[in-house]
Amino acid sequence: MPRARRNKEPSPRPEESEVEVEVDENGNDDGVDDEMDVDQSSAAHTLQFDEAVTWRAGRPIPVADLLRRLQTLYEELKDVDQEDADRKTISPKAQELASPLLLGHKDGGVKAWTLLCIVEMFRLLAPDAPYKSSQLKDIFNLVVSTFVPALANPTDAYNAQHLKIVESLNSIKSIVLLVDVPGADQLMLNLFTNCFDVLAGTMKGSSGEQLSKNVEFNLTGMLVTLIDEATVLPPGVLEVMLAQFLRADPSLQASKKGEAQKDVTLREVPAPYNMARSVCNSCHEKMGRYIGSYFNTVMIDATEAISTAKPTKTKTKKRAHDDSDNESDSGLISRPSEKDMEEVAKAHRLLRELWRSCPDVVRNVIPQIEAELGAESISLRTLAVQTVGDMVSGIGAAGPPPPAPLEPAAYPSQSLAVSSPVVQNVLLRPAAPQSFSSVYSTAYELFFSRGRDKSAQVRSAWATEVGRILVTSGGGKGLDRDQEAGLVKGLSDMLMDQDDKVRLAAVQAVATFDYHTIIQKLGSAGGTTTEGSVLANLTDRIKDQKQPVRSAAIQLAGRIWGVAAGAIVEGNERARELVGTIPSRILDAFYVNDRTLNADVQLALHESLLPVGFPGFKPKAAASSDSQRVNDSQGEDTPDPDRIRVERTLALVRDLESKAQQVFFALQVHQASKATYLVKILDEAETIKGDFDKKSNKDSTKQIDAWITALSAFFPDPSIAHLHLESFARHYDRRNYTLAKFATSQESEYRKVTNAMKELSKRLEGNVNTAKCLETVIPFLRSAAVLVYNRSHVPAIIEISRTDDKGLASAAQSVIAQIAEKAPQVFKVHVKDLCDTLKKGAPTPTSPNDPAAADSLKACAGFARKFPKELGQDREFYQAMTKFASQGTPPRAAKHAVTVVISAADKKDMYIKEIVKTCTKNFKVGSDGYLAKLASLGQLRLLAAHETEDQHEAIDEIATDVIGETIAGDQEDAPQLDDDDKLTAKLLSLKILVNSLRGQMSESQDEPWDDEVKAHAGRVFRLLNTLVEKEGELSKDGNSTPKHYRIQLRLAAAKLILKLCCHRALEKLFKYRDYNRLAKVAQDVKSEVRAGFNDTLKKYLSQGKLGRKYYGLLFLYAHEPSKSLKERTTTFLKSRVATLAKADAHGLEGVLSYFFSLLAHHQDFSIAIETDQEELAAYVLFYLKIVANEQNLPQLYNVALRLKSIQDGIDPEKSENLYILGEMSEAMMRYYAENKGWSLQITPAKVKMPSGIYAAMPNHAVAQEISDKTFLPEQLVDSLEDIVKEYLHPRKKRKTADSSTQRVSKKAKVSNGHAVKQEKVRKTPKAPKAPKPAKVSKMPKKRPLDDIPASERRKSARVSNAKSYADGGSSDDDDELEHWQEESGDDEANKENLTSTPPTSDPTPAAAPEKDATPKASKVTQKKKAAPIAKQLPSRGRSARAAKKKDEFDMPSDSEELSEAPSEMEA
Repeated sequence: MPRARRNKEPSPRPEESEVEVEVDENGNDDGVDDEMDVDQSSAAHTLQFDEAVTWRAGRPIPVADLLRRLQTLYEELKDVDQEDADRKTISPKAQELASPLLLGHKDGGVKAWTLLCIVEMFRLLAPDAPYKSSQLKDIFNLVVSTFVPALANPTDAYNAQHLKIVESLNSIKSIVLLVDVPGADQLMLNLFTNCFDVLAGTMKGSSGEQLSKNVEFNLTGMLVTLIDEATVLPPGVLEVMLAQFLRADPSLQASKKGEAQKDVTLREVPAPYNMARSVCNSCHEKMGRYIGSYFNTVMIDATEAISTAKPTKTKTKKRAHDDSDNESDSGLISRPSEKDMEEVAKAHRLLRELWRSCPDVVRNVIPQIEAELGAESISLRTLAVQTVGDMVSGIGAAGPPPPAPLEPAAYPSQSLAVSSPVVQNVLLRPAAPQSFSSVYSTAYELFFSRGRDKSAQVRSAWATEVGRILVTSGGGKGLDRDQEAGLVKGLSDMLMDQDDKVRLAAVQAVATFDYHTIIQKLGSAGGTTTEGSVLANLTDRIKDQKQPVRSAAIQLAGRIWGVAAGAIVEGNERARELVGTIPSRILDAFYVNDRTLNADVQLALHESLLPVGFPGFKPKAAASSDSQRVNDSQGEDTPDPDRIRVERTLALVRDLESKAQQVFFALQVHQASKATYLVKILDEAETIKGDFDKKSNKDSTKQIDAWITALSAFFPDPSIAHLHLESFARHYDRRNYTLAKFATSQESEYRKVTNAMKELSKRLEGNVNTAKCLETVIPFLRSAAVLVYNRSHVPAIIEISRTDDKGLASAAQSVIAQIAEKAPQVFKVHVKDLCDTLKKGAPTPTSPNDPAAADSLKACAGFARKFPKELGQDREFYQAMTKFASQGTPPRAAKHAVTVVISAADKKDMYIKEIVKTCTKNFKVGSDGYLAKLASLGQLRLLAAHETEDQHEAIDEIATDVIGETIAGDQEDAPQLDDDDKLTAKLLSLKILVNSLRGQMSESQDEPWDDEVKAHAGRVFRLLNTLVEKEGELSKDGNSTPKHYRIQLRLAAAKLILKLCCHRALEKLFKYRDYNRLAKVAQDVKSEVRAGFNDTLKKYLSQGKLGRKYYGLLFLYAHEPSKSLKERTTTFLKSRVATLAKADAHGLEGVLSYFFSLLAHHQDFSIAIETDQEELAAYVLFYLKIVANEQNLPQLYNVALRLKSIQDGIDPEKSENLYILGEMSEAMMRYYAENKGWSLQITPAKVKMPSGIYAAMPNHAVAQEISDKTFLPEQLVDSLEDIVKEYLHPRKKRKTADSSTQRVSKKAKVSNGHAVKQEKVRKTPKAPKAPKPAKVSKMPKKRPLDDIPASERRKSARVSNAKSYADGGSSDDDDELEHWQEESGDDEANKENLTSTPPTSDPTPAAAPEKDATPKASKVTQKKKAAPIAKQLPSRGRSARAAKKKDEFDMPSDSEELSEAPSEMEA
């Protein structure tokens, strides 16, 4: 008989073991040596129980009696110690207990007490069991099949006996006897299976009650003992154990019939899982071997199906992107079957869980994972990357925890929370037992190298895993600085990957971060303004070419800022530095002019940046709706929701960059037009009762359809939007109509707007006919509702503008100014408070006013112009306005005060006389309030020309004296102070003269001009033209005006010229020679002059105030050094071309004749050398690329042909330049059409050229001579085709480390009005491969005073376009004047707005302007040592990116202008 052995007891010698086995087989019941009997006979306990427990056949013992006997036997046996047991008396009884009559008894109690006595026999007779193998098999079969399953029901009558049986088997280790019985393998498998089923509650007969911890403890001990004693685990046992770890896998658990998914709040692991973990950790050495063998079997089977060659370690060290372009498994020997891959995936999930629970048992598996990281199969590499990443993160089979959602609408903000929320579910909580990178450094390095894998699928998985590692801090074990920096850098690179799937995976990986992790970990590499950081690359994805990527990036970036807004408002500079520019990046996306992108931006604006409904709680109820709160002490602890929302809005506006701010304010302006059209649609639909099909309603239906078509143009899919909006209008529901009107009304308070949207949303969703409309109607209402300029927000905005609470005053003033211009009606309710505030803040001789009052005055002036009767006639208020007019600071405050008086005061004549008298009496430069007086006089001459006519000579004299005042001493190097009052005075004086003329024209619109008015206009134009010609110089000696004065004076003069030319009558007095002179401003050496002139020109052109000939000045920006300015100009011109094409048949084709005149009269016109030829050609090509199409190219060609049949009407000596341009343009247009694949059909129609610019030939002979002569050099004729081809299809140039360009200024000598160029070595036609000589810049000539440092060269005089374009005021000029005051001397503040954009397919981005670079006045070339190289355009020429085929990196520029509104929306 086999011999029982205690755990850890030394095994007997082989000789003894053989004898004992032999005796057992002979049936010797003693089983002990005689010596042992002698030793124990003196102390042996003789068994007192002598009743029979077995019976003969046919004479059974009654159950009750039998139970009593067995219980009595047990009570005696349990009290006997093993050392005191009398084996001679106990052994026979042990044999009786093994009787089949007892083991197979029908009564469960009999079997329970019988087995309880048997396990006591095991204890007393150890280490030898008094049973044969067959008897032991029956005993353990009963244990495995009956008593272990019975533990699942704690309510069983004999549960206590069952527990004692298991406890004895575990404590005495008698379970080891099972190993040697016949059929032990099956018994062990059944035992393991039943043990886990009992704890899982899946055993048949389970009551569902919670089991005692003792059950788990004893069952665990039994299994550990069996594994320790078993030489080899029976088949199936390992699978049963490993299956317990997959209980953590919700995908497997949910698939089981009738079993629900894991509870997300699970606080401890399931009991079967815990028992399997305890068994593995207790037997980690053996289990490590078994598990290693199991994984090798599963993984190698799949690997062998993929490749017969085992990867070597050297091949898995590195894998670069260019290893192979094949990203599928089709090229392998045989692709893995779906079943194989399922098994491998299951094994990898199991490995994750084993690492979390039993790290010591996976040591033999890691080498196989290392091999998989270098496998040829993409699927295997992907699985290996995912597995290692999760192991580093401490993520098991349950997967990662649900990401902590970024809730931008939450209040209080998540950014103000101390820490991130803790995951409650123990299976989902990341927890690595050890630092994986330390224990398995080789595997970690191989994993890290997969970031350079050739497969996008693998890189996507790698990006996801890197995000998990960073979020979990390596499973809670922490990451050293180098590891974390490397992972952050890798994630940043994935955001710029060439494959969109990888970029999307990287964005989604960042989306799993909570706010604090983003700030602490991702922010360690820098914020959105730090090139190469995760946050910067994330914001670059906002303009990604792929819609899913950019949509995900926009929403994520919006949520990040939305959460950070709470901290930013509270003054957290760290958060502001890292993510403060996100709103600017999001709103900049509008410049791409993509409807889908615009919809994503709107969604982010209304759900993340400024969530509708934020902060989500109601304000404290007031006692009466009309009563004003006098004492707020009771509500000190109750926050004001309107104030909270205003602070968030102002924080957003404060940090917006100029372009983004224009977008933001433009969106608010569009709200009014959209709301107007919606009201028209609903009113018309209500008139016809929603009956669109009735014949009598045909006209109304047609009108509604037109309005809906106009509104639908703003949506990504206009057809679907049209269908939804029409369906909403057709479904006649007066309540729905009313709610929509409430939501978009400017009179509605904010709560009324949001409540209306909520109710309408529920009503639409609850109706089958309108449910589909919801996805269009609600976004439209958000875009049409007054959410920012709402009347509920005005008091808080005004208060913050006064107090500068939280540093938001400047933003509040900007918003007030916008409200004053765009939505003054919202001030109706609060105008009295606004007026009272201005009265109290009026300046006195001893105390100046608060500078913030200028914005309040601007708001009041805007309100007064539109609602003069609403302002009232309070005398004290208008007296305060007169004080502002004479003493207000800054000067624009005085201007707005004058506007208020003239617009609203009934006794304005009295106030005007008082203001004029105060401003002109004893006026002296430098006296108190002299700038305010100049500003007031300028506004009076504009708005009250008739009332001030008697004083116009005195006013003009004051202005003339200020302008003519010379500056003492040479201030060339004087610091450019923001408060340079003398410069401001000169600029204001220029405005006085111009406004005087404008005011006279307004007064005499319907009257013929008198000679005095014409003479006045001539003097003003002569002054302004002189400033432009002399480049801002006022003194006679030509060199005493400081440099920074000249910069601003010439820009102001050019802008005022444009303003005067907006009046058609005055524009007739502006000569063509002077028009051509404006080219000097468009190509000024100072970027701020070019940008300021450009912005003003675009503003007046877009408003239709200037004639189309002025578009020619914008085409001079073809060689603009500033990439952003050139792109803005190009986009504006393209937008105008499209808009004008819709409006009429004549677009910008007629501009060509004026553009030719500008080029012909350019002071540096030349074709002497090759670079000059290329640059001149680039102007024409720039025009053609924007304007030309297959339909209008014949018309443009006729204009070029016409040039040789006329002469210059301004300066006949320049006619030759026209002929050169004509011949060059003819040839280029032919080549242009050829490259575009167009058919150039020449039309016989004769083109009319503008008179004045051009004149007829003196006679036929001259005309014939000109017609027969060729003016283009032969070398230029031969190269034109290459020039056109190179411009349209520039060759890629690889940029090297030594490829930096150095801009040099070209000096042009001028003699007799003709530019004489420095001589250069001209290249022969056959030398295209030779390096080109360095170019020298031309237009305009370099002035000795204008040596431009690199820092100043990059300055930008950006002027916000978000100003009122309404005529009748000069607020835009004063805003620009203030801009000059603020920025005239700050080099750093005037830097070009060069934003980082996503990389494009163009490997050579346009270089930023360098030192001494001037527009057309300072072009550059780069000397090339390598040859051959294609012809290059001037360095300030066009970018090559537009003509190239885009790849995944080719992103739209962020410097494009807003798209024009649809023509249907124009008034």
